[in-house]
Amino acid sequence: MVPTAVSPHSFARSVITHLNDTTLPLSTPQPSQTAAAPLDSSLNHVPPATSDDLVQTINSLDTEIQTIKAQVYKKLLANYGAFSESFEYTLELKDKIDGLLERADNMTSRTTDPENGLRQTVMSALVEHHEISHRVQESNGIQEGLKHFSRVEDILSRYEAFMDSGKILQAGHCIQQAEQCSRMTDAIDQMLDDLIANAIHYQYPTDDTGIHYKVTISYDIKVPALALPRSSSNSTPGLIRWHELIRALTLLDVAQEKLRPLQKDLLNVFAFIHRNIFLNDYSSSEFNAEEFSSDTEILTHFLGRNIAKETCTMISKYYLSRVVPTDINGLREFSSIASAATHLEDELIALGFLTEADRDLRVFVENIDIHYTNNRRDTLLRQGRAVIMSEDFKTIQVKDLDKDDDLEKDGDAWGRIADIDTDVKESSISIKAKQLVDMILSTLHEAQSLSENASPHLYKATRSLIDLYRALMPVHHARALTNVPALAILFYNDCMYIARELEKIPARLEDGIPGMDEVQYDESIPALKSLARKWFNTQLQKQREELMQSLDGTGGFQDSSVDSNFGACERSMKQVVFVFKHLGKVWKSTLSPMTFYKSLGQLLDEVSKRVIKELEDLPDISEKESHKLATLCGLLFECEDQFDSAGALVEVAKGDTFDDEDPIHFFVPSWQKFQLLTDILELSFAEIMTRFRAGQLHLFEEGELSDLICAIFADTPLRKHNLEEIEQGHPVALSHHTH
Repeated sequence: MVPTAVSPHSFARSVITHLNDTTLPLSTPQPSQTAAAPLDSSLNHVPPATSDDLVQTINSLDTEIQTIKAQVYKKLLANYGAFSESFEYTLELKDKIDGLLERADNMTSRTTDPENGLRQTVMSALVEHHEISHRVQESNGIQEGLKHFSRVEDILSRYEAFMDSGKILQAGHCIQQAEQCSRMTDAIDQMLDDLIANAIHYQYPTDDTGIHYKVTISYDIKVPALALPRSSSNSTPGLIRWHELIRALTLLDVAQEKLRPLQKDLLNVFAFIHRNIFLNDYSSSEFNAEEFSSDTEILTHFLGRNIAKETCTMISKYYLSRVVPTDINGLREFSSIASAATHLEDELIALGFLTEADRDLRVFVENIDIHYTNNRRDTLLRQGRAVIMSEDFKTIQVKDLDKDDDLEKDGDAWGRIADIDTDVKESSISIKAKQLVDMILSTLHEAQSLSENASPHLYKATRSLIDLYRALMPVHHARALTNVPALAILFYNDCMYIARELEKIPARLEDGIPGMDEVQYDESIPALKSLARKWFNTQLQKQREELMQSLDGTGGFQDSSVDSNFGACERSMKQVVFVFKHLGKVWKSTLSPMTFYKSLGQLLDEVSKRVIKELEDLPDISEKESHKLATLCGLLFECEDQFDSAGALVEVAKGDTFDDEDPIHFFVPSWQKFQLLTDILELSFAEIMTRFRAGQLHLFEEGELSDLICAIFADTPLRKHNLEEIEQGHPVALSHHTH
């Protein structure tokens, strides 16, 4: 039986448990413990301890300690047997572990021994296996190489024989059978270049001869000597004819590359082929490549469908498409280029290389209007994008532009509805807007001289330019438009100006443009105006937040009679006035008058309404505080001068209802109430009631007026009587019949 192991921790826990066992016999309570109660209850009644008491207490403690020791020894003796068995079992385990460690050391030494170790043996075997594998691969490679060399040797012999006799086609087959032979490929490539060089001779004009450019093509082509080490010095090069050379080029798939020189004088080349190869007796409109009966048909199909047709395609793609005019004058001058292109195509059809169905050049030049509009559209958008992306925000007065505009001289000539709220006649715009409008108008005037198929494309290009402006302007200039109030307002004017000019286009183009019943921008105009209002309202909201943030410094005008609080309120109100006047200075030269006054009026109305509300919310206003508040309100009166020149506009806007009122009251609806509140803060109770009875305080609700009186004046029988009169409602007076 394996003895039960008792760990040191288990043994210690057992000892502590027995020490804490309350069942152990203990001696009588210690004197020190019994004496504790009297000490807690009444320290004054315990007599002092004597020496006998101390001796007795010490003896009791010794006895108790001896008893506890005896119990501990008893427990130790009781568990001694289990402890001994565990200790012996531990020794056995130690011996076994030592044996295992010794065996592990032996295995490690047998594995890592530098001479006889297992690791060294395995490494040696792997190296030997790698070397044997490499030798086997080399042997296999040599065998494959010998087989391949034998096959290539045979191909090379046949290749040289074909080349000596000028049989290029058969030599080409040899190349296809031995693609790995780069020398052969290089040789046949050089041979083809030499053959084409011998076949085509160019004569350039010089001052001495005075001849024109001329190309000469040889029908029988002399085969150049083969430049290979194995070639026979006694070999005699033969002759090759054009049809053999072309078939070789075709089979080797290098025709397009090798025949590029033929493109320099197309008509001479094709005339030569027609005269010397087809002998003027062959022509056909259609060929079936699967039913060729002769080399002539093969060559005609190749040259006609691949060389001639491909040449016309290249002319269309790489020449005509790049000389498409970019302006209307160039379009008129394109006729000479169109004539030359169609003449070339006519000649190729007459020679039989092309058919009527192959007229790519004529199709291109007949649709030059479409190509022009596509080119013009790309140019318009590219130039428009440069204008939009420009950081130049120079301004110009709209009224200066309208001086030369016949439609503006006769305001009703273009059937517009005059709207003083959105009229930009008296405002400023950026040069960008003027440039974009000029681009649109010039493009539409060009469209009037084009065909019905082309004109609508230019009209659509102008709409694309407007869409580009609406998409790019707010993104590329977002930071400037957000942080600079003047630029945001300028952008608003630009959008409104462009929209106004688009509205005038039907009147400018009375005859319209070909292919369209009416030229209108019914979708673009509302989109521009919506974009303008969006950014305008965003800027107004930003300025409103700045004014409200300045008013936050007043702290609701609480305790304004205290000097420190009054100073903070005064600084806040002056900041409001500064921001307001700065906006007036920046916007007045940019916005139209009506928009300018309405914008400032909206902001000042928000400020005055907040001040009124915060003053009405004050629960108690002392006499001193009332005068202080009136002084603070008086600071805002500096803003009134911004509206001094607005009387004429108010008269136009109100028409027959105009009664020579203060213009600020038209643009700032709460301003009159703000003025009355300032007066109330300074008036006596009797003066307030006099104005009330005259109907001059009708802008205040009865409750508002009662709360103000309760805050300003103490509770007296007179105040009670007057409040009862106010609660009965405002009297009807002539002074406010019209309000």
